[in-house]
Amino acid sequence: MIKKSRCGFFSCVETGCHIDLKDKSRAGLNIRGAHPQALMIDYHVHTALCGHAEGKMEEYVLSAISNGLKEICFLDHLTTRPYDRKISMTVAEVPVYYKEARRLQEKYHSKIEVKAGLECDFDPEMVSAIEDVVGSFSFDCIGASVHFIDDWNIVSRRKAARYGTQDLAELGKRYVASLLNMMSYDFFDVVCHIDVIKKFGHPELRSFLDSQEEIFVEIKKKGCAVEVNTSGYDHPVCEAYPSPAILFRLCENSVPITLGSDAHRPEDVGRYFARTIKMIRSAGYEYLLSFDKRKARIRNLAY
Repeated sequence: MIKKSRCGFFSCVETGCHIDLKDKSRAGLNIRGAHPQALMIDYHVHTALCGHAEGKMEEYVLSAISNGLKEICFLDHLTTRPYDRKISMTVAEVPVYYKEARRLQEKYHSKIEVKAGLECDFDPEMVSAIEDVVGSFSFDCIGASVHFIDDWNIVSRRKAARYGTQDLAELGKRYVASLLNMMSYDFFDVVCHIDVIKKFGHPELRSFLDSQEEIFVEIKKKGCAVEVNTSGYDHPVCEAYPSPAILFRLCENSVPITLGSDAHRPEDVGRYFARTIKMIRSAGYEYLLSFDKRKARIRNLAY
């Protein structure tokens, strides 16, 4: 049986669903028939290969198991632009990363689903290089994010003072322009921390995306998902990405979501999920998406 949810999505109450986010023939979700288990997932987990995370990949898996999660996806950084320090694994390290994720998938298959993916930093000049990497492996999920405006890493604590020298309204416009540009490419499944421009708590940027209707329209048109990222509770802004207001607008536009902790330490896995699930439900959502070989699956909300 299929019923309509408050968001305008379809949810399966008997047999469950697989959905095809790349089907451009209809707005919203394309139901395909499968299995919507109620379980907790974490679809944004990093590794020490990125240069600013700590712990072995296996420690993240064990942390997820101890926290009662049933599925995690490694979504480590892939930044192809030059930078003054290591903020990403290199292209040469991707095979090692992928192999270890699959080893852990096999080792712990009876306890947890372990998936392999990438968080690709959007750089319009390097999209072909990203597509080459993505196409060389059988990844489960590819996330895309905007971390840079020109050569400025807008999420770096070391570079945060630069906000004080900026016209923040203009900066917000440039960030939105980067997001919209990213939407014109097809290498990814999920938009990561969509309003991360608010990370350092500047009032002018906290709600900048709320009124950017074009973003919501383009995401819906593209057919991708948006991540609810709980790392923001540990940042100066002290709220998840996206904000409750943006999450509500995404739901109004029938944009599906997934959930991630953006863990950079094993103990970060699943952080703040209980409070975030309440926010997700309040926005009108009834389920999350997980992925398998780039195909989306519906997971009914736990808690």
